[in-house]
Amino acid sequence: MYLNKTRHYLSKSILLVAMLKILVTFFISLFRFFMREVSSISPDMMDSSYWMIQIAGSIVNIIGTAAIFYHAWTLLNRDISKIPKEDREAMRLLQIEYNSSNLPDLTASSISKLLQLWTVIFIGSEMLYMFASIMYKRFIRTLSAMLAITPDSSHNLFILFYNMTHGFKYLEILTAILLGVVTTGIFLKDNYLKLMSLTIVVLFLLAFALFQMQTILFMGKEIGIVWTSVIYHFTETAGLAGFSFYLSRKYKGL
Repeated sequence: MYLNKTRHYLSKSILLVAMLKILVTFFISLFRFFMREVSSISPDMMDSSYWMIQIAGSIVNIIGTAAIFYHAWTLLNRDISKIPKEDREAMRLLQIEYNSSNLPDLTASSISKLLQLWTVIFIGSEMLYMFASIMYKRFIRTLSAMLAITPDSSHNLFILFYNMTHGFKYLEILTAILLGVVTTGIFLKDNYLKLMSLTIVVLFLLAFALFQMQTILFMGKEIGIVWTSVIYHFTETAGLAGFSFYLSRKYKGL
């Protein structure tokens, strides 16, 4: 059975999640900038205040995402329930026969499956990100103790290790999001979505393997830029917003 082509259950939900992530990332970045010392050797994650804000941000993302997709799921089921279950297949056939040129691009069943998929991806990946962050912080703390960081060669060695390993924290989460994009592309038979996912993966792997961490001076404060982190956060914020906009403009009733 097909639903109203003007409703956007999935694309609207993804856009709202992207907006939520943008807001959370903005406030965390703002806090991170103002709490950071002018010149600090240790990573920001070692600061207890920043660490609590980061964990709080993940919790807000999980709760907010659950609420957004629950609302979309409720709307979808309400629209589906208007037609008795035993009549839905007959309704689908009638819709194809008499109104095939003006139907949504996916059936209600397919939209339901994609909603479930993206709910698991967003909530599951955020939970995985929290766990990976905790374990990575332990690793960095141990590495710091081993190298007894001072502003000499040990400092340079620490930066090298930090940059080489930082991408592991994002690899699984980025993979989950891009698998969601690819799966959506498979449902829609959209090769462009598959190509975009592949491009982002290649860029992330290149940044992981080749790019060094860059340090810039902004308003008198040193800020370290890890390119794997930049690609990941861009993908989960602006990238998801663009993905949602693309779906809403190109596909009806999604």
